[in-house]
Amino acid sequence: MIRFSLIENALDSLEHAIEHLTAEGGPSPLDHKRVIIDVAHVVELLLKERLRMIHPSFVFENIDKYTTLDAHTVSSSKAVTRLEKLGSIEFDESDKQALKIIRDIRNDIEHYEFKFNEKASRAVIGSVLVFIFKFSLNELGLDWSDRRINDPKWIKLKEYAGFFEAQKQFLFDSIDIEGVCTIECSVCHVELFDVEAEVCLLCGYREDVVSCARCHSPFLGSTTEREEGELCPECERKDGYAAANFDKY
Repeated sequence: MIRFSLIENALDSLEHAIEHLTAEGGPSPLDHKRVIIDVAHVVELLLKERLRMIHPSFVFENIDKYTTLDAHTVSSSKAVTRLEKLGSIEFDESDKQALKIIRDIRNDIEHYEFKFNEKASRAVIGSVLVFIFKFSLNELGLDWSDRRINDPKWIKLKEYAGFFEAQKQFLFDSIDIEGVCTIECSVCHVELFDVEAEVCLLCGYREDVVSCARCHSPFLGSTTEREEGELCPECERKDGYAAANFDKY
């Protein structure tokens, strides 16, 4: 007998979605269709797992039918409502909207004919993926966020524009709250390189952080022009200007 837990089932669908999103040449309309089905499935399973952690009966539409063979599980929208009321879990309005859109499109795909705007699809898929990584870490303690910047297959998500932009905004908002010290990444050129962890929180690029010999600010050696790399780009620029103008600063 093969048995998948809620988390194992969700992970399988997430990996399937990532395969389609990172397809060579970029995702096709058919890839988008599969991804919408997969990420909607992931969300539903993660929400149910969080309900199960409160009490297994809350996973079912009719709590009184818990453990019976004809019991139906809750929808993702009902799961969100229960988690808010029973688990005191707060959901951002933007998250709720993204989850509703992906759910509605998924229902059209599975039960009727459907149409979608590819640009809008990219945006909503990106937003839902951000929710998945955030919820899986904060509410379920899963290491999917770490895997996103360490697993070669998952790192390719940075190439998916919809996710890249949504994740970038989410990380900027999180850093404002948490006070993480960041500098510009030399690969994606976004100021989300974590100085302490020595990894870009957005694209997963890793490099040792160096302290400037003059101003003592942190920087990446790959961002300087001189081989010795003792000065940060700003001090290097000033040094070059002073030398060119026979001046000191």
